[in-house]
Amino acid sequence: MMFLIPWLFATSALAITPEQVLKTAWNDKTYLSFEEVQATDSKNPLRSVDGFVSTEDDDGDTKSKIGLKFQFKSWPEWKTGRPKGTEQKLLRNTSLGWALKNRYNTLLLYELNRQKSEKLKEVIKLAERNVQAQTLSLRAGRVTSKSFVSARSELVKLKRTLALLQQEKQMLETKIQVWVPSWKEGDLDNLNLISIDHVEQSLKETVVKGDSLTKKIANEEIEQISQELTIVKGREKQWFKGLDVSQNRKNDDISYEVEVTVQLPFLFSDDLAKQKQNELILKRALKQRDIEETGNRLETLRVQVLNLIEIYKDTQKLSKIQASSLDPLANIERKIVEQQEELDLLNQQQEILSLYLEYLLESEVLNNSPEKNYLDKSLKALL
Repeated sequence: MMFLIPWLFATSALAITPEQVLKTAWNDKTYLSFEEVQATDSKNPLRSVDGFVSTEDDDGDTKSKIGLKFQFKSWPEWKTGRPKGTEQKLLRNTSLGWALKNRYNTLLLYELNRQKSEKLKEVIKLAERNVQAQTLSLRAGRVTSKSFVSARSELVKLKRTLALLQQEKQMLETKIQVWVPSWKEGDLDNLNLISIDHVEQSLKETVVKGDSLTKKIANEEIEQISQELTIVKGREKQWFKGLDVSQNRKNDDISYEVEVTVQLPFLFSDDLAKQKQNELILKRALKQRDIEETGNRLETLRVQVLNLIEIYKDTQKLSKIQASSLDPLANIERKIVEQQEELDLLNQQQEILSLYLEYLLESEVLNNSPEKNYLDKSLKALL
């Protein structure tokens, strides 16, 4: 018995939990990259300061020049900066929400893939029995060849679907291994999925208020476009551009120079600047149109999920209606239909929970309260 204990521990170490997968979101490269977001509100009127030195000989006389070049920002560029926290908080939290949603979707697909595969294997066994029964009945003249061909085609279709699920499982495992490299083989603990009733109750009790995450990001983009447009216009109208201060030395003589660089906007037309302005105006208008067309995304998602839940419940009621028959062949076919209805319910469950995750992202639940596993019935803690 003492020799078995280390082996048991080694085997169990290969398994990981859904919570371990979700926790890797905090190590996501996109999430971490927003630590590098910099503030644009330095309030420094200078664009740049460059030093210069030059020396030359002129018939034995040594001339040298040393100075500084000051390039100034336009007034709007100087005054329209924004603090680091404004952009960083929204973008960083959003990237965490995206990283979590990506992992939630992967875990959801993995769990339902497992359930569908188990169900499909049962259906395939029934379909194989059906083909065998159809073969015997065809020889006895009790069924037509059309019925036999249909049963065999259905079996092939089911096996193809199972093969696709197996391919999907491999892709999902590869994705999980990127997040958890130590998980090379072994098991992923089953996800104790929340019920559709729980989702329905949660959405019905929720009062939709505020903007969706998508709208907040779009508004942030519009703000940045407007800021860039203001800067471009300001540069075009900027009179005072730069200042050069230098010291000239020729042998023992020292003199000082001050050069001012100005532009006279009314003397020329900068077509490139105007083209840039037009591009920004169009870009901002298109973004504003997208916001208007999207409307209240939170309420749209909420209603969409609740409608799908109604369809799911209706399907459940229909699948419970069973009819018995003395014909063994008819009973096999009935069982196949029942199993396929259960597969259809799993597909509907996947669609509902996927949209529910989208709702959690858009309502910023994943951003602001990321410490729970929202797909687990008991809402297991992540942190």
